[in-house]
Amino acid sequence: MTASTVLRAEGVSREFGSGDAVTKVLHDCDIEVLAGQTVAIVGKSGSGKSTFANCLSGLDRPTSGRITLLGQDLAELDETSMARLRAENIGFVLQKDNLVPTLNLAENVAAPLIMSGMRLSEALERAREALEEVGLGHRAGSWPGQVSGGEAQRAAVARACVNEPAIVFADEPTGALDEENGLRVQELLRVKVKERGAACVIITHDLDLASGADVVATMSAGTFVMAGRVG
Repeated sequence: MTASTVLRAEGVSREFGSGDAVTKVLHDCDIEVLAGQTVAIVGKSGSGKSTFANCLSGLDRPTSGRITLLGQDLAELDETSMARLRAENIGFVLQKDNLVPTLNLAENVAAPLIMSGMRLSEALERAREALEEVGLGHRAGSWPGQVSGGEAQRAAVARACVNEPAIVFADEPTGALDEENGLRVQELLRVKVKERGAACVIITHDLDLASGADVVATMSAGTFVMAGRVG
């Protein structure tokens, strides 16, 4: 059975500024991400990979080109519709865990569910289950300041996956971790995405992290210079 397309970008370009001060950050970028597939976008700092990820996830609008997520053309969505699409279908894992310090881990993980309208008690129960799945069930009541960096990032993975999104964007998800915790979070993210049949886009300069992806796309000066399936 052929996997369905979750995300497709065609001819995406992004410019900043105007007139003589225009800077073109992205140049006619194409990519396709399938359900159950992890795609790593690699490149040096300033290569355009984070700008591209922002466009793919609807956090930014491309200057030209077309991006479709679950068959919806992002250019046709207003800000409210785009925010709803992100809340319901996209998970995010960032380099810094971005946990709210005044909420315990269960409350942090439950936040996307609550924002989607789920009752608090049900959301917290789902959050505790998600933490159990990443080995942090015993930490559900702990504050972010009471856990290690690796544990906080595992909680961030749980938060990104708790509402069973169609796609997860991970921007340098292991950048602030030591090698051991980085590998653990990398494997956890890969397994969680795969078992749910979701798609995943990883933005990284770390080739070891990228090596676990199904497809690696290398970006330089705002365009892809190489893309291929691992193995």
